[in-house]
Amino acid sequence: MFLYYKNTIMYVGQMVRRTMLERAKAIFEFIKKVDEPFPKSKLQKIGLNPETAEKWLELIIYIQRQPRIRLVKTKNTTIIEKTEKGYHVMSREVFMDPTRSYKERFYALQDYLSALITTEKLEKEQK
Repeated sequence: MFLYYKNTIMYVGQMVRRTMLERAKAIFEFIKKVDEPFPKSKLQKIGLNPETAEKWLELIIYIQRQPRIRLVKTKNTTIIEKTEKGYHVMSREVFMDPTRSYKERFYALQDYLSALITTEKLEKEQK
């Protein structure tokens, strides 16, 4: 049996601090379970006080707006590769924006996919 207290999981008789990945997973698992919009104070159920929850949500929103990356792990090193360029990010922001019309979002999605395919073809030709 365990309980959440702040950023620590309290197992019976011992306390174990959660890693950043465990905290992020807990946030997204909680979000998946809730169908309606909810106040951030509900994140107390998973052990995040409102101030900590605010910091995590700001970090998540910031990361979601960044170019996508891919990690390529080799025996001794991890290579970080951008999979989107500036135009991709701009197009993705447009097609993900619910305030834009469906037509505008559709064209932005087409542009995004076209640019992504072109970029991948050029990269393959360079190799």
